[in-house]
Amino acid sequence: MRVRLGGKYWTLRFSPNLRDYGDMTDPGKAKGRLIRIGTWQGEQDTLDSIIHEALHAARPELEERAVHVTANDLSRLLWALGYRRKQ
Repeated sequence: MRVRLGGKYWTLRFSPNLRDYGDMTDPGKAKGRLIRIGTWQGEQDTLDSIIHEALHAARPELEERAVHVTANDLSRLLWALGYRRKQ
């Protein structure tokens, strides 16, 4: 899936073989920008990982702790509101 974050286009993939929750790569070229989310985790953790990696992509100047806390807060809010990812 192609998404726009922080004024840049990214490819978002759900990866069953990813050992981490999620990661991102930005080589400076649109074709190489990639966000991967591990599918082995539960749905609420997946939501947290999506938000976490999207924050890194949109706001690369933020420190890891700020990204972690913000992603966790937003994922808990959205989960409480009933957000669920379409399969």
